[in-house]
Amino acid sequence: MVLSETKTRTMGAMDVDAFHLPCISNQCELNEIVRRNYQSLMISKPKIDLVDLRLWPEELQQIGSLKVQLEQKHDGEAKQDYSVRNVAIAASIEAYYRSALNAMVNARLTGGARGDLFPKMHIQVPTRVAYVTGFKGLRKYFDSNMDQENSSTAVRLIAAVAPGIIMTPISSILEASNAGHMNKENLWTKRWMRGIFPRAGREIIFGIGLNQLSDHFEEKLLRHSVLENAIMANFVGSLCAGVVSGYFSHIPHNISTLKLLEPKKSYGTLYRQFVDGSIPRSVDRVLETYSPTPRALARTVFATFFPRGVMIRTVQIVGSFVILNGTINFLQLYG
Repeated sequence: MVLSETKTRTMGAMDVDAFHLPCISNQCELNEIVRRNYQSLMISKPKIDLVDLRLWPEELQQIGSLKVQLEQKHDGEAKQDYSVRNVAIAASIEAYYRSALNAMVNARLTGGARGDLFPKMHIQVPTRVAYVTGFKGLRKYFDSNMDQENSSTAVRLIAAVAPGIIMTPISSILEASNAGHMNKENLWTKRWMRGIFPRAGREIIFGIGLNQLSDHFEEKLLRHSVLENAIMANFVGSLCAGVVSGYFSHIPHNISTLKLLEPKKSYGTLYRQFVDGSIPRSVDRVLETYSPTPRALARTVFATFFPRGVMIRTVQIVGSFVILNGTINFLQLYG
């Protein structure tokens, strides 16, 4: 028996390698294995043959995710619904975590009273589900309709940043739902648009982290045998991606939040306010002896690259990535 065709496609948050074996009867079978688990199997059993997968039931039991089934028309529809369901469950859980962390981050940023931890959840939960499903769905769409190997760098870059830009309006509604205690503008006509440009930058970083960076770190961990357990690799990969995304999204997140909470102030004023609130106190005391121009420059550099509060933002993103990717992965494997 020989391999007749190999292709790769995406199911929800995971890449799946599908191996089509030639028909030996009036039924044709499609053997599917999640890529991360296939790589793990190849690392532990490097001499295994693709066809031998059927002859290794104990290994398949260990990796727990090989699906051998008849390729039928309705299979694709069932898998698509199943994947959307998993994303919706994960996003519903993460919506409460995100809402509570946002309330605390906003209070720390403005120095004012903390708003409700779970305001307008009847708006936040379905909007968050649409938001996360949109990120995963757009990634799947671009992966399915692009030749990744032969596409130019510019095309691949556009495909990576497009989900964040497209999902910015939905993110704006989510953010505006948490800002009613300070911004009394109408949610649907004005409030959701406040800070939309820096928010778009934040969403691009979030989308790349949730989709590409998480998978990148996860595959590196499995490929180099750092971790052989798929769930642990998913957890650590999401954690690493969250740290990177949290750091680089800190400034656009804070500027967009300040604009949302204080819409009458200019972006220049808000950035100076951000610097005043983000410069580490120990550094600020040292800089008091500097002349005005070097002091202003040093404060801006320190507040930009080593800001106070970046750990809170990073923890928030790490938690979101772990909850979303972890829940989706767990349900995909065991749900």
